[in-house]
Amino acid sequence: MSQYASLLIALPLISAFFVPIIKAIGKKVVMPFLVLITAIQMGMATWVFNEVYTTGKPIIIMAGGFRPPVGINLYIGHFAALFVLIIAVASFFMAIFSMKAITVEPKDKYAMLSLLLMLGATGMISTGDIFNLFVFMEITAISAYALTAYNKSGEASEAAMKYIVLGGIGSSFFLVGIALIYGSLGTLNMAQIAQLAGQMNPTVAQAALAMLVFGLGVEAELFPLNAWAPDAYQAAPHPVTAMFSAFVVKAGLYALARILYLTHAVGSWGHILRLLIILGTLTVVIGEFSALRQTNVKRMFAYSSISQVGFIAVGFALGTQAGVSASIFHMVNHAIVKALMFMAVGYVALELGGVTLEDFKGLGKVMPLTAFAITVGAISIIGIPLFNVFWSKIQLILAAMKAGKSGVIALILGASLVEAVYYIRLIHLMWFEEGSRERTRIKENFVFGTIMLLLVALIIIIGVAPNMTWNIVQKASADIYNVAQYIKNVPLLPGVSP
Repeated sequence: MSQYASLLIALPLISAFFVPIIKAIGKKVVMPFLVLITAIQMGMATWVFNEVYTTGKPIIIMAGGFRPPVGINLYIGHFAALFVLIIAVASFFMAIFSMKAITVEPKDKYAMLSLLLMLGATGMISTGDIFNLFVFMEITAISAYALTAYNKSGEASEAAMKYIVLGGIGSSFFLVGIALIYGSLGTLNMAQIAQLAGQMNPTVAQAALAMLVFGLGVEAELFPLNAWAPDAYQAAPHPVTAMFSAFVVKAGLYALARILYLTHAVGSWGHILRLLIILGTLTVVIGEFSALRQTNVKRMFAYSSISQVGFIAVGFALGTQAGVSASIFHMVNHAIVKALMFMAVGYVALELGGVTLEDFKGLGKVMPLTAFAITVGAISIIGIPLFNVFWSKIQLILAAMKAGKSGVIALILGASLVEAVYYIRLIHLMWFEEGSRERTRIKENFVFGTIMLLLVALIIIIGVAPNMTWNIVQKASADIYNVAQYIKNVPLLPGVSP
């Protein structure tokens, strides 16, 4: 039965190639087809999540039946099962949103690229082979480049070009890092890399890991390789922006954490952790202060999203299981909140024709449900109690205390104060200020409203009763932190040595 989990990769890939055939049947069928495929993917991801968390064992799929390291394997443990589900749910919600939000033709290209984006992120999280990780990263990146430029405007083309240039640099770094690891250990299988990591020359290992960190820094939106992100978030179609924040960046962060902890036995590991703390801190500081001065709300949310990524990177860089758990908890909470906020801001743009602060004045009277959704998301991101992000920020602070990193605690508290300034300003505009032009109340879309309320409910449920989510997150963090168990789980072919 576990082999059926390979459909998580096969279904979006095959479906993407079927899109031109669906278009031949009728253009109007393309977007419903995208919704159908993402719904099936969500069903399969739910089954995989239930299977892994019920049995407590990872699902391991060996390509062609060959055991690793000879064959390539997929490894769906607690972390992958959780985030494959998040990817599928976010893709399904955004496919529904795309039915109205995507008006530029050709829609068949949009559907193909969306399926490939979902495939790439799912593959990055599921693969057990470092070169395969690179392949899936490239599928994700190329799909993201094209989707960024999809609206065919000047700013979309410019944003896509920035993304392509930085993505190309990141891919080159990543490939050189892989080459250094393969040259040292003679293997590309992640479990075998973990097994042999202690044998690497510390200098070579340091260079390889630094290359991999910078290589993944593009998809993970880490400074200085995140210059593409604000422009891409602003220019890309609204559902695409939500997918970028909800799961594309999460796939990059996962790859970063997985590689980092697989190689914890190398002699220069501490230097890489320090590098990641510096990059994460710079990402938070630049993200928050850039968000503070934005007048475009979508761009403000983009910078806010970048700063949250910095928190996650810093948590992983603590080098402790508490830090990993806190970062994964923040990844889950951030995915929920930013999917909601980018969907809501996109819906405002569709109805009102803009996303400047001026457009948001008096939004509470014009689109009360959407304004309520944005308000809940904003309050949560600030870290107010009884909302989900409060708990992941608390866990990050506790992890930093245990690791003796007082600077990280100051960073989280300081950033939260800056967040409070620009988000409370937005809330005030929506509920307590009148717009410059008269606007009548808009009848909000029932389906979009339902999706937003579902995400709002998740934010509040996790905020009020975080224990169930925290238990899931702790299992996911053990999947990354407990490298010995990871090696034990992967059925490496006996007697095969590099």
